[in-house]
Amino acid sequence: MKAIKTFLMEKKLLIRLILSYLAVGLLIIGGLTLVITSKVSDNLKEELTASTDRAIEQSYNTADILLSFTYRHFANAYSSADIQAGFYSSEFDTALMGRIGAKLSDLAVTNPMVHSVYLVNPNQRLVFSSLTTVRSFDEFYDQKMLELLANPMVYTGSIFIPRKTEFVYDTKVFSGNLISVAYMSMRDDRAISGAMVLNLDQQILQDLVMNGTDKGTKSYQSMILNRQGTVVSHTDSSMMFADVSDNEAIRRILASSSNKGSIETVFKGEKHRYSYLKSDSLGWVFVGDVNYGTLLQKVNDMKRFILTATAIMLVLTLLFGIFFIRLIYSPIHRLVQNVTRADLGGAGPRTGSEYDLLSGTFRYLERRVQDLQTSMAGYQYTERREALRQLTLGGWSETELTRKLSRAGILFREPGFQVALLRLDSYDEWAGPYSPNDISLLKYAITNIADELGAKRFPTYSFDGGEDQVVVVFNKPEGMEPELLHILRDIQENAEHYLKLSLSVAMGSYARGFQEVPGSWQTALNGSRYRMVLGPRSLIPADMEESRESVPDSVFTGLEKQITDHMKLGDLARTTAALEEYMTVLGRISYDEMMLLLNQLLFAVSRTAKAMAAATDTGGFRPDIGALGQQLYKFETLDQIREWLAALCESAISVRDKQSSQKNWAIVEKLKERIHEQYADSNLTVDALAEFGGLSVNYMRKVFKDIEGISINQYLTEYRFEKAKSLLLGTDLPANRIGEMVGFENTKYFYFSFKKYSGKTPDHFRKSSGE
Repeated sequence: MKAIKTFLMEKKLLIRLILSYLAVGLLIIGGLTLVITSKVSDNLKEELTASTDRAIEQSYNTADILLSFTYRHFANAYSSADIQAGFYSSEFDTALMGRIGAKLSDLAVTNPMVHSVYLVNPNQRLVFSSLTTVRSFDEFYDQKMLELLANPMVYTGSIFIPRKTEFVYDTKVFSGNLISVAYMSMRDDRAISGAMVLNLDQQILQDLVMNGTDKGTKSYQSMILNRQGTVVSHTDSSMMFADVSDNEAIRRILASSSNKGSIETVFKGEKHRYSYLKSDSLGWVFVGDVNYGTLLQKVNDMKRFILTATAIMLVLTLLFGIFFIRLIYSPIHRLVQNVTRADLGGAGPRTGSEYDLLSGTFRYLERRVQDLQTSMAGYQYTERREALRQLTLGGWSETELTRKLSRAGILFREPGFQVALLRLDSYDEWAGPYSPNDISLLKYAITNIADELGAKRFPTYSFDGGEDQVVVVFNKPEGMEPELLHILRDIQENAEHYLKLSLSVAMGSYARGFQEVPGSWQTALNGSRYRMVLGPRSLIPADMEESRESVPDSVFTGLEKQITDHMKLGDLARTTAALEEYMTVLGRISYDEMMLLLNQLLFAVSRTAKAMAAATDTGGFRPDIGALGQQLYKFETLDQIREWLAALCESAISVRDKQSSQKNWAIVEKLKERIHEQYADSNLTVDALAEFGGLSVNYMRKVFKDIEGISINQYLTEYRFEKAKSLLLGTDLPANRIGEMVGFENTKYFYFSFKKYSGKTPDHFRKSSGE
């Protein structure tokens, strides 16, 4: 109990907030309950409306099918011989009356709705019935039907006549509702012959038509009316044959020109919805009556209860709200007054709402705390970085350095050290899109990763080494190289996983004291340059520099000559292969020798490219050795340099080949013009054309065929024959004269060559073409 009391005392504000939220929650729940109840009420109305429409349509379809079938069936029987004999015969013997009676009995039993069938002969004043034997008009038991037949206007507008009747036949009493159909021939509103009357049992018809309709609820009633407003069928049997035309909604339905629709109205103080469907073939109106007042009484009662409860809850909530607001607001108001009186220089405006005043004050205080934390962290980080930088670069006294390290919070437990240098791979790609601040943040994240992973085994201190470098100092005993390699590999993997960065790592030599740390750093820096050989994400050991080989200069001189010779010959594949071999051997020597030889190779490739361009006499590829030399030092690996040099060689070869091709094309065009001008000269030979073009015969033949696709000799001969064809068709000159005009001195050779070319002799060609 004491613990509960203590809790209530300490959490007063929390409890007040909970109670205020609880009051608001209760109010919201009441509102939601009201909304849900209204929604349920609306959905119930919609469902009942749809159900009413379906019930009315079902009743209509059932009645239409049953009555239409029955009507057509008895209409066919109306024209049978026995029925017609009953209408028109003047004498009836026993056999005829027996056949008529049997016919009516057969018709009556064919349909369960049929109560009886009459055949009326007004000329003989006789009535045949399926219930009794033939009777005279005076003796017939259903006198009301005879009265209806005497007044045909009674059933005008509907072929189905509802009636309530009572009669006795053969000592049997009948009292009930019938729906009668009279089949007769009419002229001038009078019957000109007898009638066949079909009496349907209204109760059986109602059971069939109203099947599936709820008969015991006050909220829904279904009925069938005739066009006069008389009830033909009703779920309430007491309404049979009642006249409901005094109902305003029924009058509107009967007067409506629409065959289908619905009407909402108030009847006897309650809201009703009447949906209806009119049948022209039956002359009836099918009506469904939904009493919304009865239907939704319970729902409305619930809504009234919820509204009352909600109103009471609202009043209580307001009272509680005022009480709790006063309890909660009083301390806040006192806090606002204290803030207003306090001197908080950048807290923002001293006017406006209390909320704005408190928000501005808290933001100001938060910024002050953050600034203080940032200043402290930045100062410590900067001091720590400068102390470590001094340690690795050298040029300090041990006493001064120890003091700086101590002030930066750096304490070494071991006398030995080993420096590792982390370098960001593809640094130029990062430096382009990212600002210097972004790069600094990335390197700061790397230092955190290195410190966290290294501290699990040794005291570890990292700092930004500038450019693409992060320096890590491990305070460790001598040896333990496998453990150190494992830590460095973990640093690489974590940087790649979390920062999406690739790092190359170079290890420095072991330092047995402060004085040897700069040497360890220098060893790591020199080793990091061999990323050029090992590629990105490499882990470079401390003895990398000592493991380099010595390769004679003659090897590189020979490979360099192969590269430039293949360039001059335009053999790109061999040039590339020679470059790959050169880079493979280059990777075995020291870094300084490597860069010297790469500069020499770049100069040789550039000089050869210039010479190849100059040989074409058209300008073209002119590489700038100064710009190329600067670009060489931007690459991080030998593979990148090899691809770059291969691209330079390819450009030089491509430009030289393209320019040579353009020059050869110009020579071929010049030779073709010579042929077109001098074809008639019999001394125009291949040798003469080669001399004219300034080329050797064999080279001219090759160039011409490469460009034109045919030999120069074939081109000259075909051109002369085409000119000969034109002269044969366009002039009357003899063939031997035309041969001389196109460069053939020997007439026989001209005839022989022309036939071989065109398949015809010159004379035959002229004759066949002329026809």
